[in-house]
Amino acid sequence: MSKLISFDYAIKYLLKDKGDHDIIEGFISAILKEQGYKAVKIIAILDCESNKEQYSQKKSLADLIVEDEDHKKYIVEIERQEVKNFISKACFNTSRLIVDQISSGNSYLDIKKVFHISLLYFELGDEPLYHGKTVVSGMNSNQKLSIQIEDKSKNIYDATDVFPEYIFISIPSFDNRIEREIHEWLYVLKNEDVKPEFASPYMQKVSDRLSVLKMSIDDRNAYTKYIKDVATYKDAINTAEKKGREEGKKEGLAQGIQKGKKEEKLQIAKNMLVLGMSVSQVSSATGLGADEVKKLD
Repeated sequence: MSKLISFDYAIKYLLKDKGDHDIIEGFISAILKEQGYKAVKIIAILDCESNKEQYSQKKSLADLIVEDEDHKKYIVEIERQEVKNFISKACFNTSRLIVDQISSGNSYLDIKKVFHISLLYFELGDEPLYHGKTVVSGMNSNQKLSIQIEDKSKNIYDATDVFPEYIFISIPSFDNRIEREIHEWLYVLKNEDVKPEFASPYMQKVSDRLSVLKMSIDDRNAYTKYIKDVATYKDAINTAEKKGREEGKKEGLAQGIQKGKKEEKLQIAKNMLVLGMSVSQVSSATGLGADEVKKLD
């Protein structure tokens, strides 16, 4: 077993105790600061799927409301993904989260946007970090549209910035080079370890709180079950993908054989027409329809 528990499990593990929320806050803040946002604090947990028994049933690792030093509130959704339809799932879950919060009452209507963070446990492209958002711009000028609005706290913000932002982290794609704070978090995600020279103020606490050896027996058993569920889920995905590839090959082979037979019939029909045989004779001999034969004439 590795030195530290996996960080995706740690997210749920740490959210159980408010005293550990600063680790999750540090992780989220490091990601948001990459996009020019300020550090945040967790002020509410909307939905945590830690009580689900089946790993495959989990919608997200955590749905949080966070607030920055300017009192701007955001929803942050964190998911773990093993499958490559993650973009469709991210869009669906973000939409679900927005609708859920709007229907829950006015207390969440001043939230500026949703940040979706997907932890991807497969390689994606040439780098580990990807970011996307909707930008509204003029069709002719390509100039970004800006609509200034003042919220209840007298904060001025751009209404076009309310659209969700998506951060995809391909953990296996990280090359272990440490150049800034976010890379230390990526190293933890990939290697389940903390280097002594890490500069982030959160890393010592990560090392202390996520040590497998310091877990209680019950927590360690729960973690072991989670790891087994993850492995089972991965095996199911790999088996399904392998079966799909095999069925695709068989289907492709069958289609190829049928195509070859059809092409052979067409060539025979062409030869028969060259020899002066009638359309009806060629159709009868090859089994091709009269219209198909006429097209060859």
